[in-house]
Amino acid sequence: MKKFKNVLLIDDSISSNQYNRILISELDIAENIVLVNSADQALEYLQEKQNGSYPTPNLILLDIAMPQMDGFMFLEEYAKLPPEATNNWSSVLAIVSDHLDGDNFEKAKQFKKVGVLEHIKKPLDKEDIVNLIEEHFE
Repeated sequence: MKKFKNVLLIDDSISSNQYNRILISELDIAENIVLVNSADQALEYLQEKQNGSYPTPNLILLDIAMPQMDGFMFLEEYAKLPPEATNNWSSVLAIVSDHLDGDNFEKAKQFKKVGVLEHIKKPLDKEDIVNLIEEHFE
């Protein structure tokens, strides 16, 4: 199975982030897993050069229902980032949320151009991750 250099988990729930980190670690598919608990923190991380380059994660798992800045607001700001900070929006973004009703599902489709390719119901499980990788990376 493909191994990623960098995976970013964005969820205001610390327990959800930890749970997802454990799943990804057990599958041994990421060299580096970064956890942030807000959309603001995620945007800061993505715009901060490390050793002269942007982090540009291969995979971003994004919660929708977050305080202050929700997942859709994050996606709107992410779309405004300079191409070099996002590697031309080459990251695969998967929305991982228990708020995937019809309206949210339709709204998420607007962000396909910046990498939103999957919608996964919480809680995430190993099969979801494997399916995501097989569908978009292999």
